[in-house]
Amino acid sequence: MLARFAVLAVLLLAGTVARADDPKGPAEAKVTYEQVKPILAKRCNKCHAGERPRGELETSTFGGIMQGGVSGKSVVAGKPAESLLYTLTAHLEDPKMPPNSPKIPQTEIDTLRKWIEHGLIEKAGGATATVTQTPAVKVPDGLGAAAPLPRATPVKALAASPVAPLVAVAGNKQVLVFESGKLLGGVPFPEGEVHALRFSRDGTVLLAAGGIGGQSGAVVGFTVGSWKRTFAVADTTDSVLAADLSPDKSRVVFGGPSRVVKVATVADAKVVHTFRKPTDWVQSTAFSPDGLLVAAGDRFGGLYLWESKSGKEFAALRGHTKGVTGLAFRTDGDALASASDDGTVRVWNLHTGAEAAKWTAHAEGTLDVHWHSGALATAGRDGHVRTWDEKGKKLADLGPAADAVLKVALSADAKTAFAGDWSGAVRVWPVSGGAASALALPVSAKPAAVAAIPVPVPELPVAAVKPAAPTVGTAIEVLKADLARKRATLKAIEDAAERLKDEAARDPKNAALAKAYLQLCEAALVLKAEVLAAEAKAAQK
Repeated sequence: MLARFAVLAVLLLAGTVARADDPKGPAEAKVTYEQVKPILAKRCNKCHAGERPRGELETSTFGGIMQGGVSGKSVVAGKPAESLLYTLTAHLEDPKMPPNSPKIPQTEIDTLRKWIEHGLIEKAGGATATVTQTPAVKVPDGLGAAAPLPRATPVKALAASPVAPLVAVAGNKQVLVFESGKLLGGVPFPEGEVHALRFSRDGTVLLAAGGIGGQSGAVVGFTVGSWKRTFAVADTTDSVLAADLSPDKSRVVFGGPSRVVKVATVADAKVVHTFRKPTDWVQSTAFSPDGLLVAAGDRFGGLYLWESKSGKEFAALRGHTKGVTGLAFRTDGDALASASDDGTVRVWNLHTGAEAAKWTAHAEGTLDVHWHSGALATAGRDGHVRTWDEKGKKLADLGPAADAVLKVALSADAKTAFAGDWSGAVRVWPVSGGAASALALPVSAKPAAVAAIPVPVPELPVAAVKPAAPTVGTAIEVLKADLARKRATLKAIEDAAERLKDEAARDPKNAALAKAYLQLCEAALVLKAEVLAAEAKAAQK
């Protein structure tokens, strides 16, 4: 209580000084919610947004701030000293916010204070402390020129049409469209980074999902041919990592870091079901071919199904020990295939809920699965694409690619496999065997300038080498020691890159984190080439 009186005294004193300097009072522009929103997104939304906001205080929307949380009102119009959003952020009361962090910049604190003093105005020209409808933002539409990628980027989303020689690939805030291997152009996705792509089962609609991590997400449908937008469903809290379109094209299912699966109508973007069963990031979602079921897999290995109409839980399928990275239903809808980072593919009998088959597809981790025309195609961290029958019999082994294969899709006739990998390449393999070709992704000819990052080299024992010409045995030991050092350094860089990737996803506006992550990726690619060369040299010896 004493702290609140102290805050009030400071504010009153500030007002007295201002009036003494200028009796008429200077005309000050009103601070609106639009000016406060970026501060909240950067400082508060990591904890106070999504389906489970901490303290039940939702700071990602104007209405959520007005409603407050379990501690009561977060803001009181005209009274900063009684507004917890200000007093806790300014470290005038406990608990200080953000938790376990230094006080945010004073300019941001002043903006919050002025917004409260001015009456909690939502937008310029609006009344104080009211909620208004945000007007729709006009976005580019249709197929345009393909925007070049600044550098080769991991292929996070890829889809092949089930009825035509069309392939969609995630681009630079675009969806790149290829027909018979030729680049047609790019479909704008200004909502952010593309994380998921799906064609409808009749091939008439292309679904794209993604957004900006920690801020906003969207699921957008495009008409194949004209490439015009047909619908858009927004998720205001975080990026969308997985999405699918129902067979009748009336609903979408999507999920992401919020650990929530949502089903929304296409016609009015209304969320009709919200499933909170996942315990970690939702990495995969799918509708059954008959539209009766919805499936979702999370990063902890959870796999769940619900009835799409009633929203009732249908099954929880247990078995995977790591994240469920891909889902694919059999054409009749009676079986579901799931891929996991634990290396396995499991086929589930949906009548009994039991495993019908299980096999290790990629020992280092299976990252995607596609079921088409009776065959399953899988992608793995080992850089290979493999095809299987539903009992786990291997039909083809394609690769290796330059790096881990993140996404895979079979062509309409199931004779070709498209694979997008970590190095940024999309390779096209004949399933029957033969050399792979590649889709020509637009990459800037001038690479972005990057600064060198010093990488610590672990101390490893090296066999002593005499000045005299080494014997064959000594030379081999030197090669092995050099290879061991390179492998250890590569692992250290890859581990650091993974940690930076997670940090950058949690703080997408931090340019330094993103830059450091890209630099580590480039360093890893260079060192991996050296490791491969050293391995080849050692094999020759």
